[in-house]
Amino acid sequence: MKASTILFTFALGAQSATSFTTTLNCKPKAAISSTARSMGLFDFFTDDARKERDERKQREIEEQERLQREIIARRSNPAKMEEYEAKVRVRRQLRMNGQDDAADSLDMYSGEDEKIVGLN
Repeated sequence: MKASTILFTFALGAQSATSFTTTLNCKPKAAISSTARSMGLFDFFTDDARKERDERKQREIEEQERLQREIIARRSNPAKMEEYEAKVRVRRQLRMNGQDDAADSLDMYSGEDEKIVGLN
């Protein structure tokens, strides 16, 4: 019993002693010398990040304006309003049948950019 405990302790000690040695398969990594470092939270304040945020915000505003023009054109054109109401009925029926994925994939807007006199 004592001999097995001593052997076990010796084996455990030998294994942990090898964990502090270097291995022969290690290859030195090439040094990368770059002054640009990612700062995480502080990247928010860089010029590139500011430009990217401004461009994204401008794209979002343009998309919202395009959708608003389509809504205004639909309200002034009875045929477009009928088409929209038919799409709404189909979407509602799909939701009532439990087909939420199909209802979400239904395109409610045509994607055409409407020209409205006085707003463009």
